[in-house]
Amino acid sequence: MADKDKLEDIAGSGIPITIKGKEYKLGVLTIRDLADFRQYIRGKKIKLIQGTVEEPKERIELISKVLDSPIDETREMGTMDGVCFLLWKALEKRQKGLTLEEVDSLIDLENIGEISGVLMEIGGKIKNPPKGAKKG
Repeated sequence: MADKDKLEDIAGSGIPITIKGKEYKLGVLTIRDLADFRQYIRGKKIKLIQGTVEEPKERIELISKVLDSPIDETREMGTMDGVCFLLWKALEKRQKGLTLEEVDSLIDLENIGEISGVLMEIGGKIKNPPKGAKKG
C-alpha cells in the first residue's frame, strides 16, 4: 500500500525532467496515450503513402495494409517520431498547451537516448498483445 501511495504522490505532482536546461514535469503515460500513439504512427505511415505513391489503386492498397497491420509499439517507441510523440503526451499532462512541434524542437541526437529511457520508466515497457487480440 505504501508503494501505491508513493506512486500516486509522484504522479500527482509530476515527474521532474530537465531538457536543454529547462525544467519540465512529466505525467505518467496511460493506456489511452499508447492507443493514441498507435493511431499517430498509422497516420504518419498513411501520410507518407499519400505523399509518395501516385497511382490511386496502389495507394489504396497500401493504406489498407497499414490499417490492417498491427503497430510494433516497442520498435516505434525508439524512433524520433515515437520519442517525440510520447514525450509530448507525458509533458502535456502538466504543461497544458504545449504543442507537438514545440516538443519536437526539444529532442536532438544528444538527448534522445536519455529521454527515451525516462519514457520507458514512466510508461513501462510496451508488450504487444497476444495474436488475435484487438489493437487500437
